[in-house]
Amino acid sequence: MEIAFGILGQTAMLLHGNVDVNWAAPRPKQVLTALLTAPNRRLPLDVVVDWVWEEHEGPPRNALSTLHQNATKLRQAFHEKSVPAKVIVGKGHCLLEIDPGLIDHVGFLAMMDKARRFRGLGQHDRALIEALAAVRLCRDDALADLRTERADGWRTRWVRSDWIPANAFVIAEQLATGQAEAAVRKLAELEQAHPMELSFAKLRIRALAEADQPAEAADFFRAAHARYREAGETRAAQELRTVNEEVLIRPDRVIPRQRPAIPDSAEPADQVIRHLPPDVDDIAGRADLIALLDACTTDSAGAPRPGVVVVNGGPGVGKTTLAAKWAHRAERRYRHGAVMLDLRGDGQAARADAGEIVDTLLSLLDFPVDQVVNPIARAAKLTGLLARRSMLVILDNVRSTDQVAPLLGVLSSCTVLIISRWRLKSLSAKLTPPVIKVDPLEDRHSSSLLARRIGPRARDDAEGVEELVRLCGGNPLALTLVAERAVSRAGTRMRTLASQLRAAEMLLDLGDEGDWPGTSLRSAFTLSYQALQPAEQRVFALIGLHPSAELTGDAIAAADGRPVPEVRRSLDVLVAAHLIEHPADLDRYRVHDLLHLYAASLAARLSDVDLARRKMFEFSLRMVVDAYRLQFPHKELLNLPPMVSTAPTPGFRTVAEARQWVLRERTSLMAIIAASEGVLNGISCVLPAMTTEFFMLQGRFPDAVEGLTIAVRASAAQGDVGSLASCLNDLAVVHMLIGADDAAEECLLRALELVDAHGIAVGSATVRLNLARVHLHAGRAAEAVENYRKVLPSVRELGEPMLCAIAERRFADALVEMGGHDEEALGVYREALRRGHEAGDATELMRTHIALGALLVQLGRLAAASAECHAATVLVGASPLPTVMKLNTLLARLRHAEGDDRAALRHAHRAVDLANRSQHATGQARALSVLAMIVCDHGNPDDARKLWREAAELFRGRARKAKAEAIEVRLAELDASESLVPAAREGEGDTVAMPSPHLRILRANRA
Repeated sequence: MEIAFGILGQTAMLLHGNVDVNWAAPRPKQVLTALLTAPNRRLPLDVVVDWVWEEHEGPPRNALSTLHQNATKLRQAFHEKSVPAKVIVGKGHCLLEIDPGLIDHVGFLAMMDKARRFRGLGQHDRALIEALAAVRLCRDDALADLRTERADGWRTRWVRSDWIPANAFVIAEQLATGQAEAAVRKLAELEQAHPMELSFAKLRIRALAEADQPAEAADFFRAAHARYREAGETRAAQELRTVNEEVLIRPDRVIPRQRPAIPDSAEPADQVIRHLPPDVDDIAGRADLIALLDACTTDSAGAPRPGVVVVNGGPGVGKTTLAAKWAHRAERRYRHGAVMLDLRGDGQAARADAGEIVDTLLSLLDFPVDQVVNPIARAAKLTGLLARRSMLVILDNVRSTDQVAPLLGVLSSCTVLIISRWRLKSLSAKLTPPVIKVDPLEDRHSSSLLARRIGPRARDDAEGVEELVRLCGGNPLALTLVAERAVSRAGTRMRTLASQLRAAEMLLDLGDEGDWPGTSLRSAFTLSYQALQPAEQRVFALIGLHPSAELTGDAIAAADGRPVPEVRRSLDVLVAAHLIEHPADLDRYRVHDLLHLYAASLAARLSDVDLARRKMFEFSLRMVVDAYRLQFPHKELLNLPPMVSTAPTPGFRTVAEARQWVLRERTSLMAIIAASEGVLNGISCVLPAMTTEFFMLQGRFPDAVEGLTIAVRASAAQGDVGSLASCLNDLAVVHMLIGADDAAEECLLRALELVDAHGIAVGSATVRLNLARVHLHAGRAAEAVENYRKVLPSVRELGEPMLCAIAERRFADALVEMGGHDEEALGVYREALRRGHEAGDATELMRTHIALGALLVQLGRLAAASAECHAATVLVGASPLPTVMKLNTLLARLRHAEGDDRAALRHAHRAVDLANRSQHATGQARALSVLAMIVCDHGNPDDARKLWREAAELFRGRARKAKAEAIEVRLAELDASESLVPAAREGEGDTVAMPSPHLRILRANRA
């Protein structure tokens, strides 16, 4: 019977030549897929669950019941299709009873065994037929319906053990039967999916040699050998060299040649046209695109395929060079020649129309054009001349679809390559041709290009070359111009050249040295820019005002002044021109660094450049204000600077959406903060104060420090004392949270001097509270308590519930830290909760519940502590990482005290992870200390000792000597107790210690 089930692709029914992948719902198909990998074998239920349910889904609550339901659906499908298979679900297992020969991956193996037997008998033709039949069974990625860890493992083993060897077998048999060209094409396809597969690389050298392409074989060897060396695969590189020497270098090597085809007497005289630009020696990093061009322009037999292929990409990325290189390699396939014509679509000269192209091709075919006056008759004559010829026609520098549309019928018998900077959407909609996009080079290819063209100087200055590569951004034109500059100035070091080219104008004008036509980046970019309409030219220039390479359409619309839909249409045109990219579904656009520099040079010429920049930056400020009001409704905003009247912002529907927007735009916002300094200082003052609150939610403290440092400078430049003191206070808090206590105290003392000198009462109270807080974090608890006692009366007089709640909680923290004042601290914490409820701030309430819970655990009042933890957990929401970390540390201590060490270990691990992410030094020390205690109490003293030492080091780094010394005392006691522990008694060998803290407890939870 024929194969009935296929899992080498989507799970399919394969009956009577029909492939049905929609024969059942997704889950039953997934269950069957797992069972088809092991027919007639009992699979435990948990194994089937592992096969089918992805980690993010979580296993079913009742695996047995769920699998029974899916088995019932499978039986119904089998009955409807008359498939002789049976699914059995027992109490602890699943079983698929089926003839294995009905499954494609089993049939694949049988066919390959048969093919190998034929090869052993010397019957290579029959071996190739069987192997090709086996390979055709694979429709897509094996187990395409499953993406679990088990499925990934099976898929990887199948590709390595079966799929790659089978394809290598096919190639070898193609070579054995004289089908070298077909082998070359097959390898080009395979190497896209398996670029570093050594067996394919060896075969490709042999195939190219036997296809009478020794130059291509040598090129491929050099490129592949270099890749293996760069990847550290020295053994593979040596094996490839051995094959290369055997095939191409040995003088006694005789390369078999296929017999030349007998020309058809009915074909036109063997007039060959070669009208291509000179070949280039090397185009680094384009091997995949050349292989893709081969695949798109040939049929399954390797013969040239008539049709259209579009090659597009931005200015300077090497589209024409790629096409020319490929054409020189591929021209042997076209018996009557290859032609490359410039349609001048991107130049200032008049564009070539269809009539001019027809006349040029007729002239190249030696047809007397002046004999036919009518343009339509000329086109018909060319169609007739080309109809029985095998030709490659490349149309370069195409501006629009209408420039080439009249030619498509005339050239229908040819392989036509259309090269354009534009996407040519109308052409794609009409013909749906293959479209090959040429992107900038990867850094490694950029480095190798510079090294080859510059020589030893580049290899001797790797740091300078790295900087040049960064400046060029993978643009081949830029790399070529830089290399020419370096070669022409032999005394200039690479790092010196790089420092010179950091000036945008010099980099853009590099290569424009009085010769004509210009070959600079600016001239290349200008050709695309001048092809735009005025509205799109303005939008592109406005992109240059934005300090980040990624931006939103709404931000550009704010600067442009037109309605958002109109601006988005202009952005679509820029995307079509490959001047910007639209990389995702979100309203975000990206511009290449070099094009960004060019756009900035255009922006400087705008008549309203300052106003446009202000509108753009103020739009981001308005968006952050909207997000801040949603996320922190109980916090007051700083005084906003005067802003230009513009259209309202789109706003946010939810708190989560607001928070995600700020974090997604983090890079752009940081760039705007930096770019506003000295130009729009009001934005540089206010924006960091709000973004810092969001950054701290995700533990992005370096960004918070950078932004607030800029805000401090901008406030000082403006002479705004209130803003300066506020920014210094905020910066001090961030410094304190990351353990930089000295820097925090320095900022607070500066702020205190300002608020006292100008009589700012609220500012004075806030700064003094934070100064006491810094003292507490630095381990100076008594000093902190004294400061809190002094400042609390003035805080209470202000009558602000939020400020009072914070002050009361921190005062209680200091009392606990100093010791001996636990009952007073309990009362103060409860007062802080009352004030927190008045203020209505969830994060502050959560912090107080955590602190109170920690004290209750310390006092052994576990039920009360559990109630505080529950209250804090309810408030988690969008609380900052350090607060969530403290909650997990407390939960670990509480669960350990309650005897639930599985939960304790889970919370301890979570606390350590959050502490590491937030760079919270004291929090890291607390979390590690709790984890060490749990691990030690359960028989793993060695790991506990390492954790405690790390915690003690962190505490000492924060000047919390008492905490560090307490841990060191604990370590000494641990060492002393170990020396007194007697040897284990016989019979206790099966005692199991708590696993290392690096081992998660997922397996235990699953059990």
